[in-house]
Amino acid sequence: MSEDPSPVTVRGDAARARLRDALAGVAGEWSYLRADVDPTDQFAREGDDRDGRWLSCERLVTDPDWLCDVIDDCGRRLGSSDPTVAASLFVQNYAYRIVTLALACAITAGVLPDSSATATAVVVRGGRPTTVGYLAPVLTLLAPGSPSVARAWSDPERRDAALRQLLDDAVDAHLAPLVANVRRGRRVGQPLLWGNVASSAAVAFRTMEGHYGPWVRDLGERFFALAPTPLQGRGSFIALESGGNRGWFWERRTCCLYDHLPGAVRCADCSLTPSGTRRDAYRAQLAAGPN
Repeated sequence: MSEDPSPVTVRGDAARARLRDALAGVAGEWSYLRADVDPTDQFAREGDDRDGRWLSCERLVTDPDWLCDVIDDCGRRLGSSDPTVAASLFVQNYAYRIVTLALACAITAGVLPDSSATATAVVVRGGRPTTVGYLAPVLTLLAPGSPSVARAWSDPERRDAALRQLLDDAVDAHLAPLVANVRRGRRVGQPLLWGNVASSAAVAFRTMEGHYGPWVRDLGERFFALAPTPLQGRGSFIALESGGNRGWFWERRTCCLYDHLPGAVRCADCSLTPSGTRRDAYRAQLAAGPN
């Protein structure tokens, strides 16, 4: 009997149990990818010290005054009073958490949690989003009848359905309204913010590819092929080889302004660094081998 390719939606206690198992597996591989299911701690309110407290993602994407207060506080904790720098880095760090945790669950355990703003919360600590909370989670089991997650992802129909759902939940129903709300409260260019979202998503796929291998590259390429217009043209993946080692990198087209923080450190993939210089650095890294 052939496998049923249709995804299965799970809610309630079954979803909580499956998601907790998936998140435990993710944390076992990447200890910095922290998340919780149905967080019970009280959410931060006006006047509270927000550092280390749960924040409603729904409120962040709908209340520009609250969002700008959170962003400005993050900027101060990172050492910048520039509202543009603070907004840029907040969006970049936030997008990475939202996309990477959902993708890691899907690739590691074959379960894709709802990552829309109404279904999530975040903890911001030390100026950066650090933890995602899934509220009354709804899960999609990508391949309930398949013994192998990688095998399930190799099916084009399943792959595209999963990537479209990730785009619908994490981008259309979360990061798009976040970007719009940032721009209501701060004069920040749309290309800059969407470039940060694209870069964060690319790093999410590169994180998975570094652990699971080259088959993940097809998922990353297809994600951007299916992505909505604001994510199109913000960068591209490149594959390089040196010293017998192969690597997969993202070439972004906008600067995230990270070098405006104290220390003035420029990202390895910064668009302000000439392409040839970046690629020479990547090849040198590959030639040196694993650290």
